[in-house]
Amino acid sequence: MKNKDWILVILLGLFWGSTFFFVEVLLKYLSPFMIVYLRVSIASIFLIFFIIIRGTKFELSLKNLFNLFVMSLLNNVFPFLLITFGQQTTTGGLASILNANTSFIGILLASFFLPLERLNFIRLIGVLIGVFGVIIAIGYQNIIQLKDDDLGKYLILIATISYGFAGVWGKLRLQNLTPVFAATGMLTMSTIILSPYAFTVHLEEIYSLNLFIIKYALAFAIICSVFAYFLYFKILESAGAGNLLICTIIIPPSSIFLNAFILEQTVSFNEYLGLIIIIFGLIILDGRLIKRKIS
Repeated sequence: MKNKDWILVILLGLFWGSTFFFVEVLLKYLSPFMIVYLRVSIASIFLIFFIIIRGTKFELSLKNLFNLFVMSLLNNVFPFLLITFGQQTTTGGLASILNANTSFIGILLASFFLPLERLNFIRLIGVLIGVFGVIIAIGYQNIIQLKDDDLGKYLILIATISYGFAGVWGKLRLQNLTPVFAATGMLTMSTIILSPYAFTVHLEEIYSLNLFIIKYALAFAIICSVFAYFLYFKILESAGAGNLLICTIIIPPSSIFLNAFILEQTVSFNEYLGLIIIIFGLIILDGRLIKRKIS
């Protein structure tokens, strides 16, 4: 990669890593549902204006609408809600570590549903190491004896499964859409899905929003969705999809730093150890370091 691409990848890792920080802050003032709703609705408005100003051509066929509907559930609605609810009982740092499980789940699911994404020996080793790191981060004793305060960890792990299916669905059904339109359609569809519940059950919470909360919600949506998606597409265009895995490696450390430095959250030894093992698994999945040593 060029130096410019490295900067973009690091920035994307920082932006997505800050997701867990913003959720931690907003959970003090908002319900998990409202945090997710504000994120997708604000981001969708910005992206809609962007494609209108840019004059992006798109086709709103029933097939595309259905594909975007499913993608919005798998990549936004389900995982965003699960992670945000999960962070009620776990720290943002640990949430980001567990979220790295997305890469391992994605590799496994792709090997089942995508003929060109076969699971070779190196990838299998990377997946096994990564899953082992997740177990260490959670604490193997917590897997055997599930406690009420452990529920958040498992909600986040379920979210990574949803992300994994989203990756497969995107490759199978959204290849004909431009990335910017796919992101805009996905976030807009998420907003449509969540709006009835927001304006009935959470109407009072909407009325109670103040300037402080709105500023944080705006920053959350713009940094973690709008800017992040623009960087994501730019990296895809200039450096390829393979380099996005490096971004996954950057997300947990950046999240841990933000939550520890600003919110003074502590990280346990098991979580640090699990993070190191997960990063090692991601490096093996990436494969380039191994190829260099072999060559």
